Amino acid sequence: MKKIVPFQKELMFKNKIGEITSIALDNTLKLNDDLVSGEFIVSGTVKMFEGSQIEEEFKYNIPVDITIDSKYDTTKCNISIDDFSYEIINESILKVNISVMLDDLDIKDLEINPVEINLNEEETLKLREDNVKDMEDTIDANFTIDNSIIDNINLKEDIKDNYNEKDVAIPNYEKELFENVEDTKEYCIYRVYTVKEDDTLDIIYEKFNTNKETLMDYNDLDNIGVGSKIIIPSQDE
Repeated sequence: MKKIVPFQKELMFKNKIGEITSIALDNTLKLNDDLVSGEFIVSGTVKMFEGSQIEEEFKYNIPVDITIDSKYDTTKCNISIDDFSYEIINESILKVNISVMLDDLDIKDLEINPVEINLNEEETLKLREDNVKDMEDTIDANFTIDNSIIDNINLKEDIKDNYNEKDVAIPNYEKELFENVEDTKEYCIYRVYTVKEDDTLDIIYEKFNTNKETLMDYNDLDNIGVGSKIIIPSQDE
């Protein structure tokens, strides 16, 4: 199975951001047992004013720690960058959105240690009689299933993340992966779409199979224009 872990970070520039003329993402992420650690390296060039001929280089190192639940086998796990986008928030802040893909994660097999029990003839006969009585009681009984018990039996075939995409990631980006999740909630990823000249909101709704109410949770739709960037949630199959 594969899972995507999204990150957000606001980068503070010393000078004004007029135009990002180039940008690149590199990383030093490595897996050690159940911990993915390293850095995102965001670099590029920027102009203080649009149309300026002077470009300045920038580089930011962002530390990352991702803890994977110990019940997952990470022997074959592959780490890669699934998506990268950026947005100029104001004249001095650049927000980057980075998604890390963890591929080939497997649930560890449960180890069952056999227990040897030695019973004498009398104890064996008593155990058999008790088992027969329990079976008869089960057949004759009228019972109902407690749904709360079923809810607590979770095979965790599909794993979800416990985070809020609109929150800026905490220092060191330390995240507990696949813990304290709600099993009835679908995992989501978020895309950043740049509005084009011929786009309308209806066209965007149709293109991304969404609606106004969903996008209003993440965007100010009253101030959308050409070049605006819209956050679009989508289901991760």
